[in-house]
Amino acid sequence: MNTLKNLIRSVKELPAKYPAVISGYIIYLYLFIVMIRFFIVAKTSVISFYDIVEMFDALPFMWLLAMMLVKVIAIKTKLLESETQRMMKEQELHIKETQINTMREVVMGLQHQINNPLAVILLRIHKVKKSLLLSPEMVAHIDAIGDESKRISQALKDFSATQNYEAELIGKNIGSMALPEKAV
Repeated sequence: MNTLKNLIRSVKELPAKYPAVISGYIIYLYLFIVMIRFFIVAKTSVISFYDIVEMFDALPFMWLLAMMLVKVIAIKTKLLESETQRMMKEQELHIKETQINTMREVVMGLQHQINNPLAVILLRIHKVKKSLLLSPEMVAHIDAIGDESKRISQALKDFSATQNYEAELIGKNIGSMALPEKAV
C-alpha cells in the first residue's frame, strides 16, 4: 500500500519536475497517432495537400504551447526562489532585531543594577568626608574611590546612550548594527 502511494505521488510530481519531457512525450504521442492515421488514410485513398495540412495542423501549436509551458514554469521557479530568499532575509532581520531588543533590555537592567550600588558608594564617601577629620592621604584615597565610581557611572550613561542599535538590511549583510554618533 505504501509503495502504491509513493508511486502515485511520484507520478503526480513528474510534470512539475520535468515539464519539457512530459510535453515532448505528449507531442510525440500525438505525432505518432497522426502518422498512423496518415498512413491508414494514404493506403485507402488519395491524399491531397489540404488533407496533410489538416492532419498535422495542431502539431506546431502543440510545440509552441509546450515551449510556453516550460518558460512559464521557469519564470515561476525563479519567482519562488526569489520569494524564498526574501523571506529568509526577512527572518534573519527579525532575529537580529530580537537580539538587539534583548541586548537593550540587558543594558537597562545592568545599568540599574550597577547604578544603585554606585549611588550608595558615592553617598557614603560624601558622608565619610564630612563626618571625619581624615588625613590628607585618606582624603585622596576616598576622592580616588569617588572619582572611579563617577567614571563607572559615566561609562554606564555613555553605554546606555549608545543602546540605539538598529538592525539594517545592507546588501548581503543582514542585521548589521548601526551605532549612533556620539554627541560632543
